[in-house]
Parts: sequence; structure tokens; C-alpha cells
Amino acid sequence: MNSKISRDVIVIGAGHNGLTAAAYLAKAGRRVTVLEASPVIGGMLGSNSIIPGAPNHIHNEGGIQASLFRASSITKDLNLDRYGLVQLPADPYHVHLEPEGASLAFWQDPRRTAEEIRHFSPRDARAFLKFATLLDAAMDIGLPLLLGHPTRPAARAVSAAVTQIAKHRRELAPLTRFFVSGHQEIIEEWFDHPLLRAALAAMPPFCWMTQDGTGWALIYLGICHRIMNARFQGGSVSLPRALAACLKDHGGDVRLSARVEELIVTGGAVTGVRLSDGEELSAGYVMAACSPVVTLNRLLPEGTLSEDLERRASVIPTTNTGAGNLKVDFAFSGRIEMTKHNRWRKDGLDLREPVVSWHTYDEHLQGWNDSVARRWPAKIPFISIVPTAIDPTQAPDGQDTCWIWSGIVPSRPDVPWSEVREDIGEQVVNECAQYYDNFREAEIGRRVFLAPDLAERFNVPGGNVYHVDPFLLRFGPARPAIGLSKYETPVPGLYLTGAGTHPTGGISGIPGQQAALRLLRRSQDPARPRLARRS
Repeated sequence: MNSKISRDVIVIGAGHNGLTAAAYLAKAGRRVTVLEASPVIGGMLGSNSIIPGAPNHIHNEGGIQASLFRASSITKDLNLDRYGLVQLPADPYHVHLEPEGASLAFWQDPRRTAEEIRHFSPRDARAFLKFATLLDAAMDIGLPLLLGHPTRPAARAVSAAVTQIAKHRRELAPLTRFFVSGHQEIIEEWFDHPLLRAALAAMPPFCWMTQDGTGWALIYLGICHRIMNARFQGGSVSLPRALAACLKDHGGDVRLSARVEELIVTGGAVTGVRLSDGEELSAGYVMAACSPVVTLNRLLPEGTLSEDLERRASVIPTTNTGAGNLKVDFAFSGRIEMTKHNRWRKDGLDLREPVVSWHTYDEHLQGWNDSVARRWPAKIPFISIVPTAIDPTQAPDGQDTCWIWSGIVPSRPDVPWSEVREDIGEQVVNECAQYYDNFREAEIGRRVFLAPDLAERFNVPGGNVYHVDPFLLRFGPARPAIGLSKYETPVPGLYLTGAGTHPTGGISGIPGQQAALRLLRRSQDPARPRLARRS
């Protein structure tokens, strides 16, 4: 039996972007319901017990380290501290290791990083300070635009960007190199030492390093210099939980195990949703925080978009970089340590705490070459974190978890995922055991997730955690596609948000914030009287 439940806004997806949008809308007086297909909230920020034999170990199933989120006004706007959100600073934000014990830490203060580099190469230390100055200019110019609307940025954001362009006019020419050159080319143009080159290849690996236009990924360092990275106490899900608490405090609600099967279209406008059990819910607006590929090609009835936009939506890229994602989680019955590497540093830094990597520069290059050729790399480059090092609440006392992620595996491998899963798990264990004491001995269990698993768990085509391939020209007004990038779609009543919209994936909440603000502005337009303030 179908039931009709009228809400001002239905949000599809209880990840952090969907919940951010919902909380802003509810705080503005709108009646909001969030529908989540999974039995738990969080989406890609889910933190759950997932390994048999380790029921009290909490694993961060997707994202773990927040950067852009801390540049936004979301925490202040929604008073998330009141709802229990505790942010744990993560500085250094990355450390690269050598097998013999040496390490190179990257700190929020680039001068501190340069001092570490000086131990290996005085020349590279000087170059890094110049590099950081250039990245700082990029942040001055670009950050105000990242935090706003992709096609209609606020006048103050445009003014700020123009002012900074004038201020940094001497840096404009070298900055363009990041957008026309390859990741590999930028690294080799600036730096010589293999340890530094390897570290810069590891953060973050978005696209094939040899391709022109991939050097922009290194601007990630500028973000980390401008904004202190952090994780959330209790696991990544603590952010969605705080957002859900804010939503409920303002009259909204979240329904779990409520899978949307189809968007209901009446007279060319989206007027509600139909769930997998046949239940129908009506709303003035529907905001989809799930993958735009799913929203536009599966949920929206065929023929609702114009033919041109429908065809454009059908080819939004999710596997065209050639690389997919690998996620491995471990639970341990004791602590895993990095005794040899901690001893080498002599500064008291516990290398269990930051993101660490150790694959060589050549292994990164070869990993990319193999992946785009549909081959499994002999050594898969990955990054590793021990979440329990800075937050022991995520496991029983004296025990650890480990979070492993790689973006350098083939998206369409010639050898099927199912045939390599066990071998990949063993490869990761063998490598980690060379850096972490007690890794193999204390292991309770592991979960190896490859693209098909990620696709099923998070409802993302191709297992793409960014929803849309992270090509340079697939950002801003082209994310997820030209004509569909304004959050408000050409279909009346339908809005998009989430990782597949501006500015990008990762932990930011900015897509949810900006989509909600856009809807609120448009719904106050007398020409669009579809939504009323809750009395």
C-alpha cells in the first residue's frame, strides 16, 4: 500500500553532504526527511564493526582525514560542537618512510617541513619553500571560489579572488604550470631527492602522473598548509552523527533502510520519490546526495531531461582515469608499533598517528603505468593510518585498527578482482609487517574491498569514491557535467549535491552546504513558490 507523506524537502542519502544540506534546510525552517538505503548513517564516512571476531573494533569504511571541511563555516553555522563533534588535529598530515628507518614529515608549517628536507637535500629544502609560497598564492586566489557556488560565486568571493590575482600577479605564470603539466613533470622540475619525490607522488594520487593537466593535484599541499588536517573522535561517522543530531533538533528526521527506487515526476517536475517497497513520499523538492550518475540515469525517469542533457548524463565518467580504489581494514588484538622508524626521528613523534607511505617514486610511476594498462601492479602503492593511535576509543584498550587505501589499481583489470583479492590482502600484510611491529602476529582479521565491493557498499558506479572522475576539467562548472553543475538541475524540483558536485569529494560538506543555500535562495523567489517555511 502506498502512503503519501508531504515534506518540504526530501534528501536522498545520509552521508555527510546529504546531512549537511538537510541540517541547513531544517535550521531555516523547512520540513526535511533524509532517506538512506543503508541500515546505518554516514555513507562514505561510516564507522562500523565490520570484521568477524572483532566486534568492538570500529573501522572507518571510507574517508578519514578532513581538510576542506575545516575551511568551511559548517561547524560554526550548525553549532556542531554542541552535538558532540570533537576534532582531533593531525599534524604532521603525512610522513614518508624509508625501509631503513628514515622518514620525512610534512607539517602544516612548510618551514618545518623544509627543515626536515634539509637533512636529505639542502637544495630541495630551498626549492620546497619557494614551492610552498607558490601554493600559498594558489590558496589566496582559489579558496574563496572553492567554498562557494560553481557558476554563481558570491560577489565578495569574486572580489577577493580578483584582489589576490592582482597581489600575486608574478606567481600567475608559474601557477599555470600546475594546470597544464603532469604530476610527474612538476615533481621532477622542482625536486631531486628520491624520498621527497616519492612522498609527493603519494599525496594524493588522482590521475595518471604522466598526463598533462595532472599537476594540479599537488595543490593539495597548499590546502594542508592553510588548514590544519583533523580526524573525528569516535571515527569519521561522528560528523554525520552530529549533523543528524542537528537536523533532528530542528525538526527533521532520517529514515534508514529506505532505498529510493525512482523519482516521481508530475508535469515535468520532480514531486517526490518511490521507495523500493512501493511507498511514495511527496515533497516540494528532492535533493539527491547520492552519485549523480545514479540520480540522473537510474532514478530520474527516461525522457525527463532534454535529449542533449540525457545523453550527456549517460557518459559522466567514473572509470576513465584507468585507476580504481582499494580499501583494506585490519583489526588487531594488540598494538602495532613503528619502533625502528620512531627511534630514527629522535623528536618524540609517534609515526602511528599520521598518514604514512613508503613506496618509492618509481613504484608510483610503474603502478600508474600498470593500472592504466589494466595490469595489477607488482607493488601497489598505498597509504596507511592507525586510527586508534590518536583516538583509542575506536578499539578495546591496548588494541589497534589499521586503515589502508590506494587509488593506484586498475579500474578495469584484465585479471578479475575476485581472482586477486586474497593475494592483494597478503601483499599488503607482507609490506606492512616490514614497517609495523606485531602486524602479522596481532592480526584478528581483515576486510579487502575492491571496486565492486565499494560500488555495492556505497552505491557508487565503478566503485568511484569521488562519484565522478577527478579530471581537472571535471571541476567547477563542469562537475558532474556542463549544464548540470549548479546544484539546481533543469528539472524543476530536483537538486544535486554530494561528492559528484562542486567542489569535490573528500570530507568537506561544502557541496551539501552550497546546495542547501542555493535551494533556500531559489525557493524564496516568487516565481518558484513550491516551499513554505515551517510555522
